[in-house]
This record gives sequence, structure tokens and C-alpha cells, in this order.
Amino acid sequence: MQEHKKTFETLEQELLERLKERGCSSVTITGYRYLCNSIISWLQDNGYDYYTEEGGIAFLQDYLKTHGNNQYYKNLRTAIYRLNDLTIGSWKNVHSDKGKKFFLSAEFKDIVDKYCFHEENKGLTAGTIKYKRYAISWFLHELEKRKCCSLLQITPEAVIMSCTRITYHSLWGEIKLFLRYLVAEGKIDIDYSTLVPHYSRPYVIPSIYSINEIKRIENSIDTDTVLGKRDYAIVLLASRMGLRSGDIVRLKIDDVKGKDEIKIIQQKTGNKLHLPLIKDVSDAINNYLMVRPQSTAEEIFINVYAPYNPITTSTIRNALRKYILLANIDTGNRRKGPHALRSSLASSMVNDNASYEIVRKVLGHSSNNAIKHYARIDIEKLRVYSLEPPAVSGGFKAFLNGEVL
Repeated sequence: MQEHKKTFETLEQELLERLKERGCSSVTITGYRYLCNSIISWLQDNGYDYYTEEGGIAFLQDYLKTHGNNQYYKNLRTAIYRLNDLTIGSWKNVHSDKGKKFFLSAEFKDIVDKYCFHEENKGLTAGTIKYKRYAISWFLHELEKRKCCSLLQITPEAVIMSCTRITYHSLWGEIKLFLRYLVAEGKIDIDYSTLVPHYSRPYVIPSIYSINEIKRIENSIDTDTVLGKRDYAIVLLASRMGLRSGDIVRLKIDDVKGKDEIKIIQQKTGNKLHLPLIKDVSDAINNYLMVRPQSTAEEIFINVYAPYNPITTSTIRNALRKYILLANIDTGNRRKGPHALRSSLASSMVNDNASYEIVRKVLGHSSNNAIKHYARIDIEKLRVYSLEPPAVSGGFKAFLNGEVL
């Protein structure tokens, strides 16, 4: 797309207005203002009359050379991405490594499109398709580096070397499925999927907070303020009902006002969630709505300060970290985000002998495989099935006693 020439002041103001429309907090907007000032000052000092994508890259390269890859550099890079969006008239909601572009041959582009269309017809979500496209595009990009510019030129060595260059090992599973697809569709004769390394994602035990710790977190919130009333209702939705932060920020006034149940479509899965609205949670929401600033937003939870736009999931994460700190809880290696409250609720339910199926439905999972996840945190029930280790004997006993064999 063609760049639009705009004065520095116009471009900066347009960026800040766009951020306000997206519901960013005043702190975030102020941070972007400082970032823009740093970028614009450098460009002016280096002879730029207006912002260009080329100028933004030159600024980043100079900063990286002088100061190294620190957190401020990453913030500046994000600001550059946003300014680039505005200059070409194409705003992206997310900038990440997964948006990396791979310049593929026409043949490989066509293969990617056909494969993704094939997967879409299975009913997979847009996010899953995007993930698959990213994986196979990276793989084909690495093949092209090894002079494999068509399917007929693929060799076992090229497949192996291309996989080793893909540092995001979780993508290997997607590459296996793609190679099997090529065989099934008759596009290649040899199944190279067996050459792709196997990767098992390490399982992390969910972060669990005890009932006492959850109460301390809830009690640390000052419910005499508008901010406290809002955050208290948010925390209860996560801790008492297990709602994801994405569903909390999207929750609308009409979803709860005058109702004793919640019926929503979950943001992550697209599945329906139907739960009774617990009285404590309902009271907390109503207490907040009584002091909620006037806003045209349909969502329940909005910023405390103008503009009164809906909050984001980062607002919930930051708030929970603050209250965990105020509650003086030693978190150790446990996570401090709202998902830990979901895990804690699941742990509490299974410890109270709720069936895994009930836990699955309460937390809104559609797959029965999710039950296995909860079984891992049901330590007390697992303990019943533990086996006594046999008494040591023979050579191993001698080894433990320090004898030289």
C-alpha cells in the first residue's frame, strides 16, 4: 500500500486518538506519547520532514546499535508498527512474531491456501487456521532456502534441516499433519512426516491458590471506591464463577441486569456458556453499576477515568497482580493472572467431590479431554491410588549403602 505523508503532529495525534477509541488507559496513551516524541525527535534531527516506514526502521536500527535490545526498544518497536499502520492505512489489532511474513513462490502460496481451505472445511476456528498457516509457511520458507522451490524438489535432508531451523518446536506437529495431507492428496509420493522431530510440550501444573488466599485477595480490595467496586466484581467473576478474562471484559449490562443466570458465547471457544449467577457476584456487579460512570459502552466494566471505554484483559491482569501484592501472599512460582483463579476454582470443586464433568461444564470446556487436566490437580484423589515402593534389595541396596560393586 502507498504511504500517506502526514505531519509528525498529525500522525501522533491520529495514533493517540485511535488508542483512545480502542479503550486504552490514560497511562498507556501517555506512554505512547513519550515514545512518539522520542521517534519524532530523532527523525527531525536526521533530516526527515515527515514520518516514513523507512525512517522508522532507521530509527530502530540506530537505537538498537546504541542502547541494545531492552524493554524500551521493544516498546518503541510496537509504536513504530502502529505508526506504519497509519501511514499505509491498514490497522492491525495485534503485532507479534506470528504475523511474520514469508515470501513464498507462487506454487507454495497456492499450496498454503488450499491446505488452509481444506482445514477450514473441518470447522476449525480462524485462530487455529492462522496458526497452521504460520507453521507451514515457515516450513516452506525454510525449504525454499534449501533450493526446494516445488514439491517435486523436496528431499529428506531438506525436511530435516528445515525443521531444525524452526525454533518454535510446537509447530512441528502442524508440519507433520501438513506433510500427511500432501500424501493423502497425491501431491507427493513419499510421506516425510516421519522425519519431523517429535515434540511434547512440557506440562505445567496449574497455579492454585487456596480458599484462604482467594479470600485474602478479595478482602484486599477497597470496595468504598468506584475502582474497588469494579475490580471486586471482576475478581468474583473469575474466582467464584471461573470466567475467562476475555469473557469478563465482553460481558454486557444486558447479560446480567435483572437476571439470575448468565448466558454468553465464550470468546475463546465460540461455545455457549450457561451458568447460574451467584448472589455474591450479582450483588458485587449491581454495587458497581450503581456508581459506574455514564458511558455509551454496552459492556459492564469500563475505565475509571474518561474516556469511559471498555476495559481490556490487561486491566484485569494488572489489577489482580496488585491485589495479590496487597494481600501479602507469597506466590512463589505461581502465576498471578486471572487464569490462576479458574484453576483454583477447579481445584476447589474437585476437592469438594464435584465430578470432573461438572467442572468441565462450569468452566465452559467443550472437550471431554479437558477432564484430564483437572485430574492432575486432584492430588488427594490421586494419592489414594499411589503404590508403596518395594523394599530395596540386591545390587541397588548395596549401592545405596555405599558398597562398591
